[in-house]
Amino acid sequence: MSFGKFSFVFLFLTIFNLPSKVFAAEQPVAIFHAFNQKYSEIDDFVCTLANQGYSHIQISPAQQSNPGNVNSNPSAPVNTWAGRYQPVSYSVIDGLGSEQDLKTLTNKAHSCKIKVIADVVFNHMASMDKYSSLTNFPDFPDPMARDVRKNGSAYFHKQCDINYNDGNRYTEVYCWLGGALPDLNQDNPTVKKVQKAHLQKLLDLGIDSFRFDAAKHMSPAVVQDYISFINQSTNNQAWNYLEVIEDNDTSATNYNFIAAVEDFVLYSSMKQAFTFGGDLRSLRVPVAVNDSRSVVFGRNHDQIKRLNGDALDSYDDETDSYLATAYVLARQEGTPLVFGPDNLVPYIPAGVKFRQIMHERGNQGLNVKDNVLQAIDSPTVLMMERGSEGFFVVNKGSGKFDVPMMDLTLTNLEGCYREIRNNFTVAIERRDRNKKFVTRWGTWNRGGMEVQGRDALYFIREPFDQCAK
Repeated sequence: MSFGKFSFVFLFLTIFNLPSKVFAAEQPVAIFHAFNQKYSEIDDFVCTLANQGYSHIQISPAQQSNPGNVNSNPSAPVNTWAGRYQPVSYSVIDGLGSEQDLKTLTNKAHSCKIKVIADVVFNHMASMDKYSSLTNFPDFPDPMARDVRKNGSAYFHKQCDINYNDGNRYTEVYCWLGGALPDLNQDNPTVKKVQKAHLQKLLDLGIDSFRFDAAKHMSPAVVQDYISFINQSTNNQAWNYLEVIEDNDTSATNYNFIAAVEDFVLYSSMKQAFTFGGDLRSLRVPVAVNDSRSVVFGRNHDQIKRLNGDALDSYDDETDSYLATAYVLARQEGTPLVFGPDNLVPYIPAGVKFRQIMHERGNQGLNVKDNVLQAIDSPTVLMMERGSEGFFVVNKGSGKFDVPMMDLTLTNLEGCYREIRNNFTVAIERRDRNKKFVTRWGTWNRGGMEVQGRDALYFIREPFDQCAK
């Protein structure tokens, strides 16, 4: 969950002067974000997601939370979902279902080979009149909390505003998020005990991994302690990640030695490219966090205006974000996170299946390295090969992209390829002077390439006799 404005640093990031760490858990193929959905609802479609190619599903925070409208913008719609990110008690599972409901879901997910990631909110608690004195939170009934906003207390830091541009990270870690959400003091052993008990409860209910909300507002040492606890409890089998939104005082390198982080740097690069007037050629060498584990996304719940009165760097046209999601699914690098409702866009589940197939072929030792091709030199159309095993084309323009000839000599592509969603075949063959051309696009009556406006296509290599049908 995010508040206020952040300045993004468009730089390649490198990991330096940080301890190395072995991450034993397998990186997800793709994560479906079951945003603010009840466990009983997710139970109905979780196995369908597994069949589509998703390896993980992410649920919203499970703890008892603020049930009311928590939008800071009074003119925005009532957004009770944001209350999920304002904990009231870590000892109680409530709001999206009971403990039994959650256990039923994880059992169902595991039966169809899909793992469950739980979002946890440990930085802060709820801003509610009932807890204005901070003495009524069930887990932390602090008798010294009368003047906590001024002086702090055993369980909470004193109230202060965050400065994202002061050259240090003190206020980011010790001040109240948004100036209103009580900032927990993880130096207190009781706070750590309660929050670790919450992690263990979720593990016992079948949760496999965790996303840490607002991780950059906790010290790296605190986050490392929680990740170490999870690793010990799971024998290093949990794949965890952290929300780290870069600003002038914080970079991904402050945290990604601990676990994967969300790649807001790539998000900003893609938003510039996919927005009207942007140039897709800027993604030939994308500006991103230098970490192949980073969680990548076309958009997430914090960036949707109709959900969030404080939406962060959102698209004016949300369909641009669908095309950005298609792009991250095509890449080899990163861990794609798909916002649940976006899975209804036809080419997005096709992208998930493409990614699953490329993952499997990569495990077989086949060449699936991604490379944006310069065979297409256009600000609105991008083509990416995945070694010789597949390719991806996206057209963000409103008009059809139609060329009668496509020279792919300087690529790894050759043979027959099938488009996953539309099930048509394309042939790439050697012809005059051993050059490679697209000789079939759907039928032998035409070569070159034809892509409809605002569309994305995914092709996987097949035996050549498939093109003869």
